[in-house]
Amino acid sequence: MSDNKPLLISLAVVGIIILGYLGYTFMGEPDKDVVTTSLEIPKSEPVVLAEPEPVIEPEPEVVLQNTPAVIKTPEQSFILPLLDDSDQLIRDGAVSLTRHEGVNAWLSPNELVRKIVTFTDSVANGNIAREPVRVLAPKGKFLVKQINDKVFEIEQKSYERYDVVTNILVSIDTKRAVEFYILLRPLFQQAYDELGYPEGKFEDVIFKSIGRLLETPAIDEPIRVIQPVVMYEYEDVRLEMLSPVQKQMIRMGPKNTRAIKRKLSEIAAELRSVLE
Repeated sequence: MSDNKPLLISLAVVGIIILGYLGYTFMGEPDKDVVTTSLEIPKSEPVVLAEPEPVIEPEPEVVLQNTPAVIKTPEQSFILPLLDDSDQLIRDGAVSLTRHEGVNAWLSPNELVRKIVTFTDSVANGNIAREPVRVLAPKGKFLVKQINDKVFEIEQKSYERYDVVTNILVSIDTKRAVEFYILLRPLFQQAYDELGYPEGKFEDVIFKSIGRLLETPAIDEPIRVIQPVVMYEYEDVRLEMLSPVQKQMIRMGPKNTRAIKRKLSEIAAELRSVLE
């Protein structure tokens, strides 16, 4: 089991890394301190690895609602846990995903696969589902400097709040992450079916969400905002007309935006090559 641990990497973590850090818009809410809550991580039975069957099936078996999925490979049979019991596998495997210790803070939510699927579907439609990734709220406050009575300019320190998230993302081993997604895809597909898309493929949603983020511009010049009531808005109407998730990407700053887009392009290319 220990020899296989580098392969037991949690795509749930990857899903959060790809999309989850976009879940907090510091322009959409009043500034407030971040409160973190310690959550007890439940224990579950270890994943069972068995000897190969005489006949190797080319594709994973269909996942039934209450039946563990058995994924057969030329080397071994891998018995997936039930969707409801998959969190511990994800948490156990995440330590092999990156050496950045910050990833540990991203593993406290329960029902990780369902939350990733829900969030990915939201991003694909240009929106942000905040609740599934509330644990990823950035540290510190949104800072602006006043230009005149109505206009403010975003300060560099506001962008720096997202440096840690970006650094964790770029440290991810893309190849391993995609390989494990292929292993876990029945669970993700099952969670996607639960949203009411029985004919859809979750991979299509992944590509659509990444494509939407890749279309986000990286703005190098100072960005100005206005505050009509409580929430800040972009002064530039063209930026304000972007989808909520694209506006969030811009709020992470040009350096982080470019680094994230490079990583997303790498992930999309690797996943496409494996699926072809």
